[in-house]
Amino acid sequence: MEAVELARKLQEEATCSICLDYFTDPVMTACGHNFCRACIQLSWEKARGKKGRRKRKGSFPCPECREMSPQRNLLPNRLLTKVAEMARQHPGLQKQDLCQEHHEPLKLFCQKDQSPICVVCRESREHRLHRVLPAEEAVQGYKLKLEEDMEYLREQITRTGNLQAREEQSLAEWQGKVKERRERIVLEFEKMNLYLVEEEQRLLQALETEEDETASRLRESMACLDRQGHSLELLLLQLEERSTQAPLQMLQDMKEPLSRKSNVSVQCPEVAPPTRPRTVCRVPGQIEVLRGFLGKWAPRARTSDPSLGDAPLYPLASEATNGGGGSASALAGDGHWLFTVPS
Repeated sequence: MEAVELARKLQEEATCSICLDYFTDPVMTACGHNFCRACIQLSWEKARGKKGRRKRKGSFPCPECREMSPQRNLLPNRLLTKVAEMARQHPGLQKQDLCQEHHEPLKLFCQKDQSPICVVCRESREHRLHRVLPAEEAVQGYKLKLEEDMEYLREQITRTGNLQAREEQSLAEWQGKVKERRERIVLEFEKMNLYLVEEEQRLLQALETEEDETASRLRESMACLDRQGHSLELLLLQLEERSTQAPLQMLQDMKEPLSRKSNVSVQCPEVAPPTRPRTVCRVPGQIEVLRGFLGKWAPRARTSDPSLGDAPLYPLASEATNGGGGSASALAGDGHWLFTVPS
């Protein structure tokens, strides 16, 4: 308490009685009182125009004791300048520790208004009915509360950090799985492309073999029919020649020409030509893709083309199929897509 009282006296000695703030460039009057140079000069400037107040020319009353003091006798007080500087730097005498209204130390704490007050504020009508505590006691209590809040926040920060670390780990794991799946998709399609190329070559080779075999049989059949036609034409020429001979000559040995006609027999091809190649183009996964296409466009949707009316843009799967493995048609604008889905 002695240290507080000493600080209080230091504050009083370093405070100007005019501006109620620490001295700035303090000067001493002839009567021994101290003021800021700017404060005393302003005070005397105000008193300059007032009549009947000055007893001697060039003299002005002291704001403290009202004793007349010559203006030219203002002496700088360098010691008080150092005291004021010490008061400014003293941790217990900072400006924020004084009541702005009464310039008294803030020694009390109002619990209702949650703000520090001075002893003069305590007796005022505003705080008279409020519960107050000594500032030191309030500081200790609120320090404990702040420590509890800070401990809670530290726990929450730690928990948030753990959650963030877990989410970062989950993100890294998810990105790793996506990367693995992406590589798997690329690899599978590379394998599928290679397989499709091989399958394409196999089907083309099979189709070429089938073409050669069937063409060979058809050419052989054509050669046989050509020989047969040539024989028939030769027989026809012989009969035409016999029919132009003289009557008696034509009647000689008629048995032989007539027997030729009875022996003529047109030989039809033994093998009927195929209506379509046996080699079928079956692309792996094509059925699933087309069925997925039908399923995707099954919902009805109105088209913006007024000429189509209320017709669905794409038919339902049940409407698009024709029989067990017939063709399915999907309307697109003013044209149609036609494809076949084997059953």
